[in-house]
Amino acid sequence: MKDLISSLFSHEIKNSLSSIRFGVTILDKYEMSPEERKVFIQDLLNNIDETISILEEYINFIKFQFIQKLKYENISLYKLLEEIKNEVMPLAHEKGVNIYIKKSDVIIYSNKFWLKRAIYNIVFNAIKYNKKSGSVNIQIEKSIRGVYLSIRDTGIGIDRKKLKTIFKFFEQIDEESKGFGIGLALSKSVIESFGGKIAVKSNENIGSDFVLFIPTKPKDVTIKRIAVGLVPASVIFFLVISYFPIYTQNYQVVKSGGFISYKLEDGSVLKFDANSKYELNLNKNLYNTKFIIDAKLIKGSVTLKAIQEKATIAVADKKFNNLGTDFEIAKQEDVKVAVFSGKVKGDNTIVNKKEGLLLSKHGAKKVILLDALKGLKVVDNVLTFVNNPKAVKYKIIISKTEDFSDIYKSFYTLKNRVKLNMDDDSIYYVKVFAYDKNLFPSMPATTKFVNLTHYTKALKLEKQYQYSEAMFELQRSIATIKNYSSLPYYEIARLYYKQHKYKKSIFYIKKVMEIEKRLKYTKLLVDNYIALEQYNDIEKEISEILKSYPNDVKLLYYKALILKNKGKYKEAQKILFKLLQIDPSYKKGNLLMSEVMYKLNKKDLAKYYKEMGK
Repeated sequence: MKDLISSLFSHEIKNSLSSIRFGVTILDKYEMSPEERKVFIQDLLNNIDETISILEEYINFIKFQFIQKLKYENISLYKLLEEIKNEVMPLAHEKGVNIYIKKSDVIIYSNKFWLKRAIYNIVFNAIKYNKKSGSVNIQIEKSIRGVYLSIRDTGIGIDRKKLKTIFKFFEQIDEESKGFGIGLALSKSVIESFGGKIAVKSNENIGSDFVLFIPTKPKDVTIKRIAVGLVPASVIFFLVISYFPIYTQNYQVVKSGGFISYKLEDGSVLKFDANSKYELNLNKNLYNTKFIIDAKLIKGSVTLKAIQEKATIAVADKKFNNLGTDFEIAKQEDVKVAVFSGKVKGDNTIVNKKEGLLLSKHGAKKVILLDALKGLKVVDNVLTFVNNPKAVKYKIIISKTEDFSDIYKSFYTLKNRVKLNMDDDSIYYVKVFAYDKNLFPSMPATTKFVNLTHYTKALKLEKQYQYSEAMFELQRSIATIKNYSSLPYYEIARLYYKQHKYKKSIFYIKKVMEIEKRLKYTKLLVDNYIALEQYNDIEKEISEILKSYPNDVKLLYYKALILKNKGKYKEAQKILFKLLQIDPSYKKGNLLMSEVMYKLNKKDLAKYYKEMGK
C-alpha cells in the first residue's frame, strides 16, 4: 500500500519538481538568447501546469468519493458545454484543435460541479490526444429519460486492449502521458452515480467517440456506497494521511518596525519582536481544511491573532493553546501571557479575555489587565490619549495594514502626547498599550489616521510662490496616499489650472472625483473645460453647481451657450433673461442673447441686445 502511494504520487511529483528545479538552475547559471530563454521558460511553465493538473486530478477524485449529499439544480447542458469549451481553449489553441458544439439544448436536473468535471475530463483528453489541426465534435441528443452526449475526436485513438481498462483507476490512454490515469475513472464514477452510463468506441489513428447517457433526473443513490467500491485501499489510506496536517502551509514573512510577522493562509497573524528566539512549525492538511501553528518561544515576545488555526505556543516547559484568541506571550526571566480576546489554555489554567498569567519561580499568578487607553486620536501628526496613572510606560505600534501584519514603526514612551513624524502620506493604524508595574500590557487601544505631511509642505510652498517645489511635494504625496485622501490630487489639479495646463488639471480632478465628490471639485472641472472651450462636455456638471449657486452669472452664461449650441433657443433665452436681470451690463450675456433672438426671428430685440453688448 505504502509502495503504491510512493510510486504513483511521491515519485511523480518529485520527478516533476526536480525537473523544474533543474530548469531554474539552468536559467540562473547559463546565458541564453531571448528566443531560447522564452522557449525554455514556456517549457518550465508547461511542466508546472502538468504538476498542478496531477494534484488536482487526484484531489478531485478523492473528494468525490466521500461526498454523500450533493446539491442539485436545473442545468442548461448547452451552456455547460460552452463553459467547458472556454476553459479548454488555451490547450485547443496550442494544439490547433477546433471544437464544435451542435446547438441543441436540454435542461437536466443534476449537480453542476461534478457533472462538469466528468464531461471536462473527456473533452480535455479529446484535445490532448488529438492530431495537429484536428477537431472535437460534441452533439446532444434528447431521449425520453435523459440525454445522450457524444464527444467525438479525430485523435490517435485507443488501443483495443486498453478499451477494456481505460475507466479503471490508474489506467492511462497513452503510456507516455503524465498523471495518474484518474480522469476517466472519475468521469465514470460520477456519471454512473447519477444513474447514467458511459461507453466508448475507438479506432487507432482515426479517433474516439465517447457516449454519455445522462438522466434528466439523477438516480436516488448513496454516493459514498457506490464510490467506496471504486476506490482501492491505497486511496483510502492516502485520504487518511492527507487529512492530517503534515504539509507546510503557505505564509508571508514581513520584517519591519522591530517585528517579524508571519501572515498565514487564512489571515491569521503571528508576530515576534525582532530580538526573539523561537522555533516554528506551520502545517496544514492536503485539503486546506485543517491548520496547525506550533511555536516554541525561547526568548522575547510573540503575539498571535488567530482566525481558525489550532495554535500551540510552548514556552519554558509549558504549552499554551488558543481558543479563538488574540493574545501575547513574553519570556524573559518570567513568562507572561496576556489575552486580548477569546481564551488561552495552559498550565492547567484557563486565561480569559482581559486576564494575564504570570509564571515565575514563585508559581502561577493571575492578573487583570489594565483597560484600553481612552481618548486615542491623531491630529496634525501628533498622537494623544488620556494618561493612565497605573501605567509605568506605553508602547506605540504603527502599521500601514489594519491587521498590523506590516509594522511601520514601534517604540516605548512615558508621555501621552507624542509627535509621530511619519515619512509617507498614507493611512496609518495605531495601537497603544499601557504597561503596569508587572509589565503586563493593557487591552489594546486602536485608531487610524491619514498622514498628509508632504501635502501640508506643499501648501506652505504655494503661499511662498514656490510652485515647482510645491508640485514636487504633491507628487510625493500622491505616490503613497492612494485613495485615502482627495486633497493632494485636488491641489495638483488646482496648480495645473493656474499654469493653464488644463488637460493635466482635468486628469487629476477626475481622479479627485473618483475618491470624493464636492462642489468645489466639480467647479474646478467646469472651469477647465470652459478654458478649453469644451462646453458641451460639462452641461450636467454646470446644472449641478447651479443648484447651489443659482445666481452665478458666469455659469448661467455657459449653460445658455450650451443650450444655444444644441439649438434649444427658447430654453437659452429663459436662462439669459435670468442672467441679465442679475447683471444687465454683462456684455457676453447681451451678445449671446442677440444671437438667440436672431435665431428666434426677433430681429429688433436682436439689434437691441447687440448694442447693449458693445
